Amino acid sequence: MLLPVTLALVIALTFATSGILIKNVSSKRGYLFASFFIAVGNIIVLSAVVLLIGSIGISYYSLLFSVLSGIALVLGYMLFYKTLEKQQASNTYATVEVQVLLIALYGIFALGESVSLAKGIGIIAIVVGILFVSIEKGMKFNGRLVPALIANVFWSLSWILLVYPINHTPNHVIPTLVSFLVFFTIVLAVVLAKGKNRAAISAKNSKLAAIGTAAGVSSGLGNAIFTILTSIKQLVTAAVVSNTSPAIVAVFAHFIYHDRLSKIQILGLAIVVCGGVILGAY
Repeated sequence: MLLPVTLALVIALTFATSGILIKNVSSKRGYLFASFFIAVGNIIVLSAVVLLIGSIGISYYSLLFSVLSGIALVLGYMLFYKTLEKQQASNTYATVEVQVLLIALYGIFALGESVSLAKGIGIIAIVVGILFVSIEKGMKFNGRLVPALIANVFWSLSWILLVYPINHTPNHVIPTLVSFLVFFTIVLAVVLAKGKNRAAISAKNSKLAAIGTAAGVSSGLGNAIFTILTSIKQLVTAAVVSNTSPAIVAVFAHFIYHDRLSKIQILGLAIVVCGGVILGAY
């Protein structure tokens, strides 16, 4: 059990690093630019892992699920990075705990897992924590975080769709790679359709492109490890422990972007992370 938890902590660090880097990109060039290079970085890493493992091949059924996962994936990233353009990294990334909540609910209602008191507490903690994180000055709800919340619904769906192909494909990373190839194709099509955005992906933006690709590579490392943990039936461990990344993002963002959170938002961040850990531990 120690190895899966250690790997999940590595995922948390890679996702947090990716989040901090991509915040700079999305704020300056927008969500399409950020999404494009996140896809590029992920494809680079996942392709390398696929070639390293060596076994190639995927069934049509697994391919279908992987393509559907990619569609959900791109919707999630575009919505999330659209929020990240204007919002702080700290409270935006706190919403990723919704994934833990939805995966847990999937396990309860779709897979028939038992509902313990601890799981109930974890679910309530995540809901309450997200509400606290979303409260601005004057006790007003920050509606601008809603797209990020919806993004996590799509991300959760994306991983749920990948469970079958990952476990029924000899090279477990191929379905995740297919998902990101679909993601890349859709983003590229949107960029080309929006002529004014073509200039965003150009040589004169090489510095931001490098930062975006680095964020994608970091994300790709995390997704590759996440896939491997899923293949050995450690999806919950991967989802829960890796989603301590909002706490890491909050610390990094405070020093790098000078993010400021109110006391109630800090409390909400702590509650939501604790809720995710409780949900997975029990």
